[in-house]
Amino acid sequence: MDKDAIRELLHLYCFHMDEGRFTELAALFAGDGEWLAPYRSARGQAAIAEWLLESVPPSPKRMHYVMNSVIAVTGDEATAKSNYLVMVEGPDGPVPSVCGSYSDRLVRTTEGWRFRRRELIHAFKGEMRLTLP
Repeated sequence: MDKDAIRELLHLYCFHMDEGRFTELAALFAGDGEWLAPYRSARGQAAIAEWLLESVPPSPKRMHYVMNSVIAVTGDEATAKSNYLVMVEGPDGPVPSVCGSYSDRLVRTTEGWRFRRRELIHAFKGEMRLTLP
């Protein structure tokens, strides 16, 4: 049951990201949770939501896919490693944007499983169409 709940957390992250629901996405992190990418990091739910609001424009549309997840649960903590692929809307249809892996540390809270630390590790990167510093 824990692994199913964690898989749902991984999937909710993608849906919230794609729908621009960054406050809800940030709530998937523990209060002091950390989000790390090669180009920026943020700690805490407010900082994560703020960073995503600044960097992920509503257009073009994008879709995140997460797959090949390997999850290990030890009591109230867990780790997960997953592959991801992001497709971005292009003038002639979807265009691969970036792919790689997520390295996650998770914690069980009273609200359920939450990200303690989520790290994006790029394998291949094209035009991400983000607003980066």
